[in-house]
Amino acid sequence: MKSFIICLLCVFSFFIKIHAQVTKEASPSWIIPISYPKSEINLKDVSEGTHILLYDTQVNVPKACVYYRLTTKVTDNVGIQNASTVNISYDPSYQKLKFHKINIIRGDEIINKLDLSNIQEMRRELNAENYLYDGTLSAVMNISDVRTGDIIDYDYTIVGFNPIHKNIFSSYFYLSDIESVSKINVTVLSKNELQFKSYNTAIKPSISKQNNLHVYNWAATNTKKLDYEENTPSWKLLYEAVSVTEFKSWKEVANWGANVFKINEAIHPELKAKIDAINTDNQNVGDKIKATLNFVQNEVRYLGLESGIGSYKPFSPNQVFKQRFGDCKDKSLLMVTMLQNMGIEAYPMLVNTTLKHTIKTLLPSPKFFDHCVVKVIKDRASFYYDPTITNQGGDYDSTYFPDYAHGLVLKEGTETFEDIKPYAENKIVTFEDFTLSEIGKGAVLKVITTYYESEADNMRNYFKSNSVSSIEKEYEKFYSNYYYNVSALKPPHFEDKIHQNIFKVYEEYQLDSIWTPMTEKEHYISASFTASSLLHSLYMPTKDERHAELDLVFPTTREHQIKVHLPENWAITNDKLYVNSPGFYYEWKVDYDKLTKTINLNYYLKTQKDFIEPSEFSRYVKDIKKVDQSTAYYIYIPENFSKETFKVSSNNILSNFVTLFKIILGLFILVVIGLLFYWYSGKKKTNNV
Repeated sequence: MKSFIICLLCVFSFFIKIHAQVTKEASPSWIIPISYPKSEINLKDVSEGTHILLYDTQVNVPKACVYYRLTTKVTDNVGIQNASTVNISYDPSYQKLKFHKINIIRGDEIINKLDLSNIQEMRRELNAENYLYDGTLSAVMNISDVRTGDIIDYDYTIVGFNPIHKNIFSSYFYLSDIESVSKINVTVLSKNELQFKSYNTAIKPSISKQNNLHVYNWAATNTKKLDYEENTPSWKLLYEAVSVTEFKSWKEVANWGANVFKINEAIHPELKAKIDAINTDNQNVGDKIKATLNFVQNEVRYLGLESGIGSYKPFSPNQVFKQRFGDCKDKSLLMVTMLQNMGIEAYPMLVNTTLKHTIKTLLPSPKFFDHCVVKVIKDRASFYYDPTITNQGGDYDSTYFPDYAHGLVLKEGTETFEDIKPYAENKIVTFEDFTLSEIGKGAVLKVITTYYESEADNMRNYFKSNSVSSIEKEYEKFYSNYYYNVSALKPPHFEDKIHQNIFKVYEEYQLDSIWTPMTEKEHYISASFTASSLLHSLYMPTKDERHAELDLVFPTTREHQIKVHLPENWAITNDKLYVNSPGFYYEWKVDYDKLTKTINLNYYLKTQKDFIEPSEFSRYVKDIKKVDQSTAYYIYIPENFSKETFKVSSNNILSNFVTLFKIILGLFILVVIGLLFYWYSGKKKTNNV
């Protein structure tokens, strides 16, 4: 009974604490009042039944407060559901949420809907599927009696900046949205002068002074709807935006990060014993690096507890080693600590997994990084490792590292980004061997697929994570998309050369039928053979023009060989195609061997960079159409085909050859007779003289 009461008291105190952080009070006196536009809305730009009239963000840096106001017009009943929900997220470890008003404006009437008793606190871990828990809470309220034509107007303030930033302010503000907005306002009040930079906009800030504070204001009106084009690179900044910062350089950010990652405790004996074991068991430096990486990747699971300062500051290596879990920064610092204790130079390095070269165009701020990795120096050469990847093959100098492009090394004095050149090809080599038992019937298919580098890592994880029966079903399902009634003659099995990071998968199937009626050629049947490994390596456009860059998967190399053993000879024409496009290189060859009655189809594809410029797009479209037309190869025959008629057709080729030989022989005899006649006539003339 006592424990039950204690439990109830704990729960009660928790809810009191949470509700103490969500309060109601008047709008702060420091904000600059902004009114929303009352002009007519262009309904052509409205989607999902709502239109934002005003999105106002005002930051008071000295008070560590951010004020928000959102004013939305409901233009159709389909927008009521979205407009009537208020959902505000905050981190309770260092922030408080203060509501000022929640109103419905209906004509000239203003209806007050703010009631704290109607606000529910929810812990919504949006990244839980990625094993990341940030402790963020959502304050949610459903506004009652919302109608078409209403204006929903609410504002609130979030008090508190993350203390990890040591009162150095930086942020990134959007001046446009995916939908059109009547007005977007951004105001920043700061004691210090701020660096600022605009992106995709010509809007200049209004700069003034108020109560000894620098006031920066950006206002955008009637913003355009984002015209997103499919497969735009992730590093492309699409929205109008502005970046502001108190950091004067990336050197300051690197020094800040080095201080955040600093360890202030001695290595625990258990961790020291593990370090000593790796150091003793491996003779050379490369093996020590790889053994440490394997331990951190495979023995310390990925799990992030990132509330408050935990979103930036790693847990101590002692704790991570003991609990055997951590996020990217935890695992990186553990690996760095272990290597440094073996006398190997290593540092944590911050990267952005999507921005690539674009991060170098942004103003200095730690907020632009979303991942942490490791840089190791051996014999003056730099090597990079991602401790969050598991089951990686290869040696210390051939372990795959993703194409993050640039990283900021957390070392005192680092002044700029480190350029990371991708060296991997990410190659897949596929060999498919079809043996056709009889024309019009089925075939036996044998497949050997060889994976290299990251592709080998992916397949190694796939086979480790799935049962043999589920893999067999999935593999059968893949070929069932191309052929009728596919059954595995043997379960898929693999050969893993982990030190070379080469992973081979062997498959064997019985295909009941590979022949289908041709839609474009009546009374004919055909068998198709497709280089399936190439199909999703390049984007197939649906338009001939493009304004944004086109993303390419880079680096990528695909080799695909298809061998088809025919039961009878066929009229096959050897062919080839070479395409050297700005973003990729492609080869296709058809080679028919009449002696063995075998068709050899060879495909090769290699991407040459990670995106296509808009100026290159028209050529890319022409080139990719050539590729698309050759990835599938067909052979066909009349549907009433029989073996006898096929043999007759084959013999006709021989009889035609004999006829042609007779014609050539006859012409040869005529030429010889002509020459003899000419020689005889010449000789006769000579005798007469």
